[in-house]
Amino acid sequence: MTDVPESNDEHVTIIDAAIRCFERYGPQRTSMSDIAEEAGISRRTLYRAFDDRQALVEQLLFRRLMTLGATVRERLDAATDIEDALVDGSVFSVEAAEADALFIDVVNREHDRSIERFLVGDERLRLAIVDVWRPILRVGREAGRVRTELSDERIVELIMSVQSIAQVRDDLDREGRRDLFKDLLIPAILVPTAPS
Repeated sequence: MTDVPESNDEHVTIIDAAIRCFERYGPQRTSMSDIAEEAGISRRTLYRAFDDRQALVEQLLFRRLMTLGATVRERLDAATDIEDALVDGSVFSVEAAEADALFIDVVNREHDRSIERFLVGDERLRLAIVDVWRPILRVGREAGRVRTELSDERIVELIMSVQSIAQVRDDLDREGRRDLFKDLLIPAILVPTAPS
């Protein structure tokens, strides 16, 4: 991912304009001129804010994912335990990402790669996702449920990898995804519990 400038009011205005243009014309048919016009700025100002289209698109995607992350965090905070959080939070994450048609379209058309590669390949995004999961992981660690040899970063890498598998599996419904997350994430991340 290219270096993306931090958000400021001008960036927000431009990104909002880009979203409107992408929704109206589609990502492939939207030009930087369209975005500048929609934002009410010159192309020169647009290129001062974002070095190129890729930087603009990546900031747009990052912002949409941060919004999604806040929603996922609310879901995780409501979980009754770490196991429920891992399974239900993962199902919710995948379904919420799939429900954002613009996000999927932009990643597929602007990145010339899959959503999964975008999600796994961006360091800044990975660190933000660690922050989303960290509170519930802390609760799981305090309860002695999380494997001590795994860092939060490694756990999130495992979660994201299994979520990527779930996203490409067209044959899985919600219950199939739940089973996949339960079968792969629980033994990978949690300390086995003694049978009752």
